[in-house]
Amino acid sequence: MAVKKKEEDLKDVKHFIFDLDGTVWHWNRLIPGVKQTIRRLEAKGKNIYFLTNNSILTRKEFAEKLSDLGLKTEVDNVLCTSYATAQVFADRNIDEAYVIGEKGLLDELGREHITKSEDADHVIVGVDRNFSYWKMAKAAEAIRYGAKLWTTAYGENFRAGDRMLPGTGAILESVKRAAETEEAELVGKPSDHMVKIIKDEFPIFRERTALIGDHIHTDVVTGNKMGIKTGLVLGGTSKKEDLRDIENIEKPNFVFKDFKRILKKV
Repeated sequence: MAVKKKEEDLKDVKHFIFDLDGTVWHWNRLIPGVKQTIRRLEAKGKNIYFLTNNSILTRKEFAEKLSDLGLKTEVDNVLCTSYATAQVFADRNIDEAYVIGEKGLLDELGREHITKSEDADHVIVGVDRNFSYWKMAKAAEAIRYGAKLWTTAYGENFRAGDRMLPGTGAILESVKRAAETEEAELVGKPSDHMVKIIKDEFPIFRERTALIGDHIHTDVVTGNKMGIKTGLVLGGTSKKEDLRDIENIEKPNFVFKDFKRILKKV
């Protein structure tokens, strides 16, 4: 008689890392079921962390925004690409950059004594809701003269409430076209830069940590690179049909119809 294989679960996972945009919130409001689910996970003694390719705010401001929305969060429990960019640049002794991005990115760079300059050898593109023709022109000019192009993310849009807004990737493409280049080094998920920062900042243990998000190519790949459990929540960026014919590095351990279904595996 064949022995039925035990179904995989998340019972042994102590540390849950959740993507933000499309998984936990639509920027200015939590996705239904998220608050209740996270509170139940915390009641079970689980540690909660958040991870985002969004660079609009600082690490501290993301923690405050989550707390204001009802998910009390400490600064050390959040990672974002504004913070990650500052760490990557500081490690490489980059002290100047031409920045397309908002105050959060500028503030994090400033904490590492990295200043904004139109004559810098590095250009970084993040979300910028005040992006303009002249910002694109200045970035393209710097790149043509040899500056290296970096980006916080590739995502072309993100949801804010009921609206879908252009993301970093949309701005990046315009800069690349203007500069006539295809080269841009990624800081955010699923880059090795972000993997290293996650490992440095969060507790990562193969059987005790899970990364759950809504995007196969960023969230799932990042978790699989670290060798931890991964989960895909449907309804965000990646759909069920996107799971067909994918590489092993893109395969999640778990697929959830919605965020609340996570509790069925804990």
